[in-house]
Amino acid sequence: MQNNVHQRDLIVGLQKGLAIIQLFSKAFPRLTVPQVAKMSGLTPSAARRFLLTLLHERYLQTDGRHYWLTPRTLRLGQAYVDSARFPRMVRPVVEYIASRTGEHASVGVIDDDELVYIARSKHTPLNSTSVRLGERVPIYCTAGGRLWLATLSEPECEAVLKRIHRERRTPYTITDIPALMEKIDEVRALGYACIEKEFEVDMLVVAVPLSDREGEYWGALSLTSHQSRTTMEALCRDHLDLLYSAREMLAV
Repeated sequence: MQNNVHQRDLIVGLQKGLAIIQLFSKAFPRLTVPQVAKMSGLTPSAARRFLLTLLHERYLQTDGRHYWLTPRTLRLGQAYVDSARFPRMVRPVVEYIASRTGEHASVGVIDDDELVYIARSKHTPLNSTSVRLGERVPIYCTAGGRLWLATLSEPECEAVLKRIHRERRTPYTITDIPALMEKIDEVRALGYACIEKEFEVDMLVVAVPLSDREGEYWGALSLTSHQSRTTMEALCRDHLDLLYSAREMLAV
């Protein structure tokens, strides 16, 4: 749901502080003042003050030159997991699916052109570290991501695919836009999405969309297995009906 807030009611300093926290990533785990200034569009003086404020509040640590996030930042994400309705609502369903199938179950939602896992089963037969709570994964090569892309019009879908980075994660990853558009058309026709070894080698995923009572997509319920355990055909044949049954319990 889009919140329409007037510009005059916004606290710009809070916006910038949150934006600076989000600059840190796998690619940039440690940042200097000049780097933060360049990446955020702030002056070096302003960037330094924001960094020092976050340092004072113990969200950052520094060696005098570089800054990096502290474990305190985990409180921000954990607060969502603990308090938000969706994670609390889906956890029992995710565990139920995992116990019935013996596979790994999860729920992901879309945030800024990425899929974010907000719930995952404790049971997992996988060695993968990719399906972790709070993990952000690409939309072009994940089942939940393709389900969301399938809700868009073709022009909107193509525009999203053009603006996102599409790396070849495995030898099977589809990155070509026309080929991706064909795959997304298949998802529209089927009503569910399958990913076979595109996101991670030997990983098989089937997912169904989660919708609110007006039919608006809000997330994806996924089941993940390994090629050594099953085939994509068997995964769908054996468990797709269960996923569809479970999603009825998650209508919001």
